[in-house]
Amino acid sequence: MSGAFGDGLTAAKLLPFLLAVGGLASLHLLLKIVPAGANSGATLVVAYLVASLACLAAYPLLTPSTPFDVAFATVPWHALAMGVAIACCEIGVLLAYRAGWPVGSTGVSISAAMTIILLPVGVIVFGEALTFARIAGVLMTLGGLYLLTMRS
Repeated sequence: MSGAFGDGLTAAKLLPFLLAVGGLASLHLLLKIVPAGANSGATLVVAYLVASLACLAAYPLLTPSTPFDVAFATVPWHALAMGVAIACCEIGVLLAYRAGWPVGSTGVSISAAMTIILLPVGVIVFGEALTFARIAGVLMTLGGLYLLTMRS
C-alpha cells in the first residue's frame, strides 16, 4: 500500500490516525453545540486548561524515560507559535459554527483548504514529490470544496 501510510497500514500508523480522527470529530461536535449564551473565550480557556492537564497526564506515556526538566529544556521556540496556531483553529471553528456553518461539512472544508495551501509548501520547502495523483487529488479537493460550500 502506498500513499499516506507508505509501506503499509500498521497498528502503529492506524492508531494515532484514529485517535486524531476521533478527537477532531468529537471536538467539532462539541464546538457545534456550545450554547449561544456561553462566553466563547471562557469556554475555550476551560477547554484548553483541560487539554493541558490531559497532555500533562499523558506525558509519561509519550516520553517514558525522559525526566520532566530535561524534556522541557528541549522544547523548540516554535511551540509558542503552535499554541497560537491551535488557538486560531479552535476560535475559527467555533466562530464558523456560530456563523451557521454546518457540522457535516465544516471540518472537511477547512481540511481541504488547508491541504491546498500545504501541498505547495510540502513540495517547495520539504521536497515532497508532486505526482500526477497528488495534482488530481488537489483538483478533486477543489471540486469537493466547491460542492461543500456552495448554496443549495
